[in-house]
Amino acid sequence: MSLVDIKIDAGLLRVSLNRPEKRNALSGELIGQLEAVFSQASRNEDLRVVVLSGAGPSFSAGADLAEMAKLNPTAAAQFIRALHRAIHAVMHCPVPVIAAIRGGCFGGALELAAGCDLRIATNDARFGMPEVKVGIPSVIEAALLPRLIGRGRAAWMVLTGETITATTAEKWGLVEGLAEPAELQDGAMALARSILAADPAAIRAQKWLMRVWDAAPLDQAIEVSVPLFAKSFEGGIPNKLMAGYLRK
Repeated sequence: MSLVDIKIDAGLLRVSLNRPEKRNALSGELIGQLEAVFSQASRNEDLRVVVLSGAGPSFSAGADLAEMAKLNPTAAAQFIRALHRAIHAVMHCPVPVIAAIRGGCFGGALELAAGCDLRIATNDARFGMPEVKVGIPSVIEAALLPRLIGRGRAAWMVLTGETITATTAEKWGLVEGLAEPAELQDGAMALARSILAADPAAIRAQKWLMRVWDAAPLDQAIEVSVPLFAKSFEGGIPNKLMAGYLRK
């Protein structure tokens, strides 16, 4: 059974976590399939943008507690490293990944969403990092949260394990937009169309630079961008596009 559904059309890849009866809980099998999907997608030179969502009423309840309850220290390390590899594959997909979030988005699922480039959520979505409530710390891509929402707010989430509303998530910068549940996919598609309307090579270069910005010191991040800027003129595409704007 496929726990991750995919549909691709004209450069747009739709990826859906497909375990709705378990609120798309992240089992080891689902995590492995998710990594495989994004690893394969990254090799598709025609890919332009990805929309990631969850089947049913929730994006994902997070790591599968029924599976985690049986772990020992060795298996726990293997499980969390597998989840890290899957989120790493999402983060390093060469094109933008948009998370379309409805319902619950907790723990490992929030880390997955944080690894995406853009996030849009329904007005009734809920977000939380409840790991400390079940005796474990928030790890791996939870480290992205201070960069997205600031250290204090990230500390509040991971130390209290409390849930925040979609309105708070938008106010904090955890999501970039809100939509009514029936309009979530339309909102995600509007973002996707904006990306599809841009130059594909420029989008891939920009995605790569954003990952550099995440990790590199400021001076280095600036310096590595200059050759990429110059290279973009090799095929003459910027010249043609700028000439078109000037004519308008």
